Amino acid sequence: MNKNHQKISAANTSNKALESTDSWMEIIWAWADKFKLSNSEIPRNKEALLAITQLAILEPDLDEQDARDLYRMDYIPDELTHLTNLVEITISGIRANYLPKEIGQLTNLTKLSISHSKLTALPDSIGQLVNLTELFIDESQLQQLPDSIGQLDSLNKLFISRCKINILPDSIGQLSNLKILDLVHCELSELPDSIGQLSTLAKLFISYCPLKHLPASIGQLKNLTQLDLINCGLTTLPDSIGQLDKLDKLYINHCKLTQLPSSIGQLSNLTELFISHCPIRQLPASIGQLTKLTTLDLIDCELNELPASIGQLTCLTELNLINAKLKRLSSTIGQLDSLTKLDLNGCALRELPDSLMQLAYLQWLNLTGNPLDNLSTQLLNHLLTIDDVYGLGK
Repeated sequence: MNKNHQKISAANTSNKALESTDSWMEIIWAWADKFKLSNSEIPRNKEALLAITQLAILEPDLDEQDARDLYRMDYIPDELTHLTNLVEITISGIRANYLPKEIGQLTNLTKLSISHSKLTALPDSIGQLVNLTELFIDESQLQQLPDSIGQLDSLNKLFISRCKINILPDSIGQLSNLKILDLVHCELSELPDSIGQLSTLAKLFISYCPLKHLPASIGQLKNLTQLDLINCGLTTLPDSIGQLDKLDKLYINHCKLTQLPSSIGQLSNLTELFISHCPIRQLPASIGQLTKLTTLDLIDCELNELPASIGQLTCLTELNLINAKLKRLSSTIGQLDSLTKLDLNGCALRELPDSLMQLAYLQWLNLTGNPLDNLSTQLLNHLLTIDDVYGLGK
């Protein structure tokens, strides 16, 4: 073959490659045109399309509930996986129940967010997204996560909301850099034991899931600083919860807990404890061991008394006992040297201990909803000197 023929052959090969490249781009542009995606969402220029690093296709703000039946697009084309410079993908409003099978080719991707879709599964290739740090899936028909999810070594935020997942794969424990796990409105009734392997997990949020119990392995989360359990079916907490040495905030809301384990007192770094709308009748005496606690909220619970050890909470600045069924307050409440706010709204108390006069830093007091027909004159006069006091007719 002479040199001219070689040049022609090379040119033909180059043209075929160009045609092939243009072919997948044409498919993307046709898709963008079909679903009326703007040029800012999908550039119609070859160079701009190849250079795109952020893909954001969002639904318009719609107020009516009927908008949930409307979708921005029917599907995402497989050809989108050729855009290998993509770093972030944020898409809402997909009628399809799948993502591109080869999404794992987008190895530069650091954030993937899919909301309002009929997605039922994630492709196995998702485990190839070696640089992915954030994964958000909201409002879908997702039934399970693939085992390959455990291969996402860089992942530090995982948010799964409003889906049909009822079990997490054991491989979830392999997410060695995960710091935030947020599970909202899923159908989870339990967590795998492997959850305890998430050695870097700092925040665990579980809301509106029919969770029956927490695995004992939860105590292995040595870097956990915040645990939120909201609207779950939990009736007990495992004793191992006391092993969460770094736990700083514990929020329990609308669960079925009737008591706290005595090991709760081992949470030596806990500063905020919030319990609301739970049928808890009493607190363990070990509550007094929470020497770093600054805020204690017990709202709409079934509490009929506080343990005497409550007085050991010398760092407590705020105590909210709202709509409890207290018959009396322990006199040791007067030992709360740092207390600045005390809310006893709706507790139906008829008397208060004189030791309240020892609370030298108390600035805010709410006694609304308490008959208080058995107060000593001395205590009444003292309470009326507090800067902000409610429920005494001041």
